Amino acid sequence: MNLVIVVFALVAAAGAAIATGVVRRGGAVEDKYAAKLAGIEDHAMSLEEIELSKPFKERFLDPIWERLVSAIVSRTPTSRQERIRLQIAAAGHPAGVSVSTILGAKVIAAAAGGVVGALLVFGLLKVDFPFSLAVAAPVLLGWILPDRWLVAIADRRRRDIEDVIPDTIDLLTICLDAGLSFDAALQRISDKVSGPLHQELAVMLADIRYGRPRAEAMEAMAERVAVEDMTAFTNAVLQSQKLGVAIGETVRIQAAEIRRRRRQAAEEKAAQASLKMLFPMIGCIFPTLFIVLMGPVALILVSRR
Repeated sequence: MNLVIVVFALVAAAGAAIATGVVRRGGAVEDKYAAKLAGIEDHAMSLEEIELSKPFKERFLDPIWERLVSAIVSRTPTSRQERIRLQIAAAGHPAGVSVSTILGAKVIAAAAGGVVGALLVFGLLKVDFPFSLAVAAPVLLGWILPDRWLVAIADRRRRDIEDVIPDTIDLLTICLDAGLSFDAALQRISDKVSGPLHQELAVMLADIRYGRPRAEAMEAMAERVAVEDMTAFTNAVLQSQKLGVAIGETVRIQAAEIRRRRRQAAEEKAAQASLKMLFPMIGCIFPTLFIVLMGPVALILVSRR
């Protein structure tokens, strides 16, 4: 009987000890989190302090730029925005620009040109009417400068694509003759080529993987690139698919046709070279030649007098 009482006493003491430890541990955890919350409350910042902690560009310049761009975009016709969007796509989205960026840059460049023109015309030169109208020239220059920048990049990118199209189509023909499917051949070519054509092929293949029909993806690529050879190749491939003609034979014919057009274009430029050389010869070479030939004769005649 005494043994049973002793056992119950030990169990009760152990339970009391465990309960005391848990309570103390729980209290310690609560004290720990209470201290953290107190620290957070001590370091809590007001909305004004949070706003002032941001950089000046993020607090002041970015909101002004966003309001200016939104106002410009809302007043720009949709057709104009679409035309700028096509120019950006043809240029390959340089520096990640968008329609709003180009429109904002046009306004800022025009305003800067107006300020510079006013300082030159009215401040330094101090000209009167009608010569003071020249102040409009820097404004127009600033307005068209972003468009010219896009056109220059798009033209350079278009020339790069035109240079590699014949070899790319030849490689496509080889891949199709080797037994690859058309999509697999395009993927292989995308891995082999570099430059702007690689980017366009990667975008087209990504559209196809995401569920866009191949015909629409190829037409969108031809529209972005805006290269005659690419447009003709796309139309021929899509027409062969509609008619059930073998794509390999169509691609081979298009490769030969593109090279024939390139050869004709080179011959036309060679034929125009003589005409283009005529005016520099008349303006620069012939006067010098006349001086060399007729100069001594003129000196002799003058000396005899």
